[in-house]
Amino acid sequence: MFAANDLGNFSASKEQPACIEAIALGSPENRPPLPYDPMRAIPSSHSSRLDIRVVAIRDKCNWKPASGFVRLSVYEQLEGINHGDRLRIFSRMSDIAGPLNPGEFDYAAHGRADRRRARLHTSFKECVSVVSQGDAWNPRRIVNLVRDHGKRVLRRYVGQDHSGLAAAVLLGAREQLEPEQVGAFSRTGTIHLLAISGLHVGILAGALLLVVRRLPIPSGWGLAAVALATVLYMILTDARPPVIRATILVLLACWALWIGRRTVSFNSLAAAAIIVLILNPADLFRVGTQLSFLAVAGLMWFAPGRALVGKPKNPLDRLVEETRGWLAKAALMIGRGANRLTLVTATIWLLVLPLVMARFNLLTPVALVLNTLLWIPMAVSLIFGFCTLILGTFVPPLGAICGAGCEGSLSLLQSSVDLAQSIPGSHFHVPGPADWWLLGFYGSLAILAAVPRIRPPKRWCLAMLAAWIGLGFASSAWHRHSGTLDCTFLSMGHGCATVLETPSGKTLLYDAGRLAAPRVASRSISSFLWSKGITHIDAVVISHADTDHYNALPDLLERFSVGAIYVSSTMFEEDGPAITALREATLRHGVPVRTIQAGDLLDCGDECRVEVMHPLEGGVFGGDNANSIVLAVDCFGEGILLPGDLDSPGLDDVLAEQPRDCHVLLAPHHGSGRSNPPGMADWATPEIVIISGSRRWDPTAVEQAYRSSGSQVLHTAESGAITVRISNASVTVHRCLDGS
Repeated sequence: MFAANDLGNFSASKEQPACIEAIALGSPENRPPLPYDPMRAIPSSHSSRLDIRVVAIRDKCNWKPASGFVRLSVYEQLEGINHGDRLRIFSRMSDIAGPLNPGEFDYAAHGRADRRRARLHTSFKECVSVVSQGDAWNPRRIVNLVRDHGKRVLRRYVGQDHSGLAAAVLLGAREQLEPEQVGAFSRTGTIHLLAISGLHVGILAGALLLVVRRLPIPSGWGLAAVALATVLYMILTDARPPVIRATILVLLACWALWIGRRTVSFNSLAAAAIIVLILNPADLFRVGTQLSFLAVAGLMWFAPGRALVGKPKNPLDRLVEETRGWLAKAALMIGRGANRLTLVTATIWLLVLPLVMARFNLLTPVALVLNTLLWIPMAVSLIFGFCTLILGTFVPPLGAICGAGCEGSLSLLQSSVDLAQSIPGSHFHVPGPADWWLLGFYGSLAILAAVPRIRPPKRWCLAMLAAWIGLGFASSAWHRHSGTLDCTFLSMGHGCATVLETPSGKTLLYDAGRLAAPRVASRSISSFLWSKGITHIDAVVISHADTDHYNALPDLLERFSVGAIYVSSTMFEEDGPAITALREATLRHGVPVRTIQAGDLLDCGDECRVEVMHPLEGGVFGGDNANSIVLAVDCFGEGILLPGDLDSPGLDDVLAEQPRDCHVLLAPHHGSGRSNPPGMADWATPEIVIISGSRRWDPTAVEQAYRSSGSQVLHTAESGAITVRISNASVTVHRCLDGS
């Protein structure tokens, strides 16, 4: 439930100018430009992100009260803003976009869970001005100043190369990390090291407890100091759900030690869950919270198994062990610790594996070994890092020594992750199980844990698990072959990606890119393919050499196996950086690149005929657009025409041929007026015209030209992904956004 004057009630799906006044909820997160990527058509620049609370919005010359939380993006670096400052902001406002393609992450729901329903962005820092400064003694302002000071201390003593990683693992501030750096931790199953969680809180609390127990102070005061430090660290790291959960467990443990009572593990975890859900009930549906509680619950359930690697129970064995030398004792202790750590790692990995596969589409076998090996350098880096934050402020020489230790351990951590991800078979991209499968799997585990009396023998548990896994695979295979032609025009912004799923079960991808970030394009295509259970692409056709039609392909080759890539004879005539990067990616993955021309047929099964209409061998005089590959798809008596960015003179050559009646037409060049919409409409007589483009330009004239010839016009920016299903009896159209 939101107030009537919530900013979300003023925003719309289409961007509009807005002038608002708001209160800053922190200092800006300044992000450096992304590393150079030849596949990125628009170079990256400095940017800032700031969370704000809206208080007023301007309507012409009048200010009206408003409310709501918003995240402001500025494509320059903001400075001089802190929590509590009142700001005046000139920006562009819109709704937070939901998933435009099946399988994509729902940013609208994620924002709504944090009470955010609109987004603001501007290109210039001058559009954000401070009207008045906040109260200097506001506790949240002080916390924010302490966090910013901590970042500066880490930059000074840890070094520029690893200060971003240090800020991430110590303060939860990941804005200085590069996407590839975060991706390396994800692909090796160690992303939890970058998110402040129970590991970080536990190491801090454990280290403090060891220190206070050796100080000449009463145990009660020592436990209070540990509890207070843990709470302060929770506040300093923005009190995210995993940190709240870990903090509550530490507080309950300290309380139990103080009163001499034993903690009940699941009761403590339940108390933490209740408090987390009271603070924000929507966290129940967030994967980070789910993984955090799931991992701890699994450890509590399987905790008795750790006795298998503990000290020997037999008194004679213990006596023999006591007679050994210190070196043998140390080796035994290290061995037991490694075994215990391996068991813990394997337990957590197996327990969270289905959820990780479903939400992140990753299977990371290397995590079984890597998490065990990285525990020591991670603990060392955290201890040195905490000391750097404290001593670097009050005793700079000691801060420099601790900073060097933190930098060395973080360097070992990063190099280990980089090496692990380069090992063949260290990780796999997978579709992941469906939600109903997850519900059955984790629901069954919860019942078995809560009601031990009904727990069947282990062999029956293993048999039921195998049956459930088999059911998941069988349902995925059954869904994969529908016996129809499904042609999905994905919503890529200014870009193009069309997926053909033929009746015989083959998959053809026509173009794969968008203007701007190639990883965003790859994520959209991958999410859709994984949602359909597709792991292999039989053929990729790149229409022409514009990056917004192929810049997602190198990343897709990392995630999917590809049978072949088809291009025109003019595709590689110019050796630009993007074309060179594409060629290197195909060579690295061993994917054959073949040339096609007018008259060629692509093998897509008996029921589906895919013919190349353009260009002829050697191409035509003109640019890349004029030589776009045009595909004519015929299935069950209906046709689909895919012309890429076809422009004159290539467009004139196609229109000079015999008219080609089709049911569905992908509007050439994202619906550009230069693509002769009236002529194309008369030549192809389509019943449905799909425009693959963004909202940044007005396609009204083009839409009218097609509608005047009797065509229905759909736009991917308004409808999301559009799927046309052709069967032996009918043609149906499904739009992702409205579900129709």
